[in-house]
Amino acid sequence: MKALVFAALTALSASVVAAPAEETIYELEFETDSNWTSIEIRDDAAFVNAPAGESMNVTAKDGLRSFTISPKKIHLRSRTRGLVNMNLFVKSKNNVLGLTICKGSPSSYTWIKSGQSKQKNDLKEKDHCEQAALVLQLF
Repeated sequence: MKALVFAALTALSASVVAAPAEETIYELEFETDSNWTSIEIRDDAAFVNAPAGESMNVTAKDGLRSFTISPKKIHLRSRTRGLVNMNLFVKSKNNVLGLTICKGSPSSYTWIKSGQSKQKNDLKEKDHCEQAALVLQLF
């Protein structure tokens, strides 16, 4: 009897456990006119290199002073307060990405968008960081 109950529980627990979600790589667009900006991922996703056949591009009107990318955070400093555009790649199991977007000038903006939504930090506070949730969709 105990063996029958154990077998039934094992079969039930095996059917309840869902297959792990597959990680997908999403492309994001990023733009800012701030003299420094950072974007940090708050969940289990990570910034990754461009997949095969794709490229990661950064353009800065007046040039970049520094650019750092890690799996969880991107930080960039431009030479002046000029326009910076780039595309980024994120690997995630979910289609919602939790971000903290920071900018260094009260009169500047920083935005990041996916194929489905756009988050903009244009609050008028210096060194302000804003928490955002971005809905991801492949372009």
